[in-house]
Amino acid sequence: MTRQELLEQKESVVGQFGPWTAHNVHLGGGVYTIDEKDVAEAVLLRRVVQVIHDIAHRPLRELRILDLACLEGLYGIELALQGAKVVGIEARQVSLEKARFVKRALNLTNLELVQDDVRHISAERYGRFDAVLCAGILYHLDVPDVFQFIERIFEMSTDFTVFETHVSVSAKEVQHYRGRGYFGFSFPEHSPASTADEKAKRLWSSIDNLKAFWFTKPSLLNFLSHTGFTSVYECHNPSYLRAFADRVTLVAIKGTRKPLLCSPPLNSQVEEDWPEKSAQRVHPAQQSGGRLREAARRLVPGPAKGLLRRFAGLQRG
Repeated sequence: MTRQELLEQKESVVGQFGPWTAHNVHLGGGVYTIDEKDVAEAVLLRRVVQVIHDIAHRPLRELRILDLACLEGLYGIELALQGAKVVGIEARQVSLEKARFVKRALNLTNLELVQDDVRHISAERYGRFDAVLCAGILYHLDVPDVFQFIERIFEMSTDFTVFETHVSVSAKEVQHYRGRGYFGFSFPEHSPASTADEKAKRLWSSIDNLKAFWFTKPSLLNFLSHTGFTSVYECHNPSYLRAFADRVTLVAIKGTRKPLLCSPPLNSQVEEDWPEKSAQRVHPAQQSGGRLREAARRLVPGPAKGLLRRFAGLQRG
């Protein structure tokens, strides 16, 4: 399309479905869905794309990627431009039509866009994916949907999932699922008096549930482990300095559990859950008087240390 055609078709999309809310895409010829200077969402996009590239350890063109609740499609569009085969799922038509316009403008034949509720996903319906992107949706789901949603993601993933989400900073309530308790708090999504039309127009809220359950970070880590993900990593770089302090980017790996050979007894022990209140201590050298105690420890000869420990044991007895 020529620059003029892009501008005319963009205006037509805006007239029917409203302006783009956050996903700024360069369509060519200096035409952007929002504005050339708007790079706010691109900072997080850079992190997500880099994480997927690094964790996959193979070219993006070899990956099949699922982008859940893709909104206006920025992440899936970028990954498709990089060569990946992408399926983007979005419930709201007004958001999806903007993504479809960009797909046409950029001729992205490797990007499939589907209107659906992410609570309906399954391997039978969409198949399996090398990487799943769950960005900005987890904290819009209530129980038990949020538990079942993560389980379906695990089922559909063959390698790893990127969770980009808010987490609760307080364990105000506990929700039980499959015999375990998970802590967090309930966040209001809509007023009980909201109509279906009013809910649909709130593009950055849930589709219909009135509230959402936000996991605490320990509870989210625990549930990912209980679901079957073998390891979970938190991304700090590329940096995302404008993010809220309660926002995390986690990469959950769907691997196979590796038994230890040096310490076989540990293989039969259940992995410990993360507690809501950390029991971890800082190194003694950073505690009050720690440097003096560490210096004194180094001055005491080895044999003398054993005698002192035995003497301390006798004193306690």
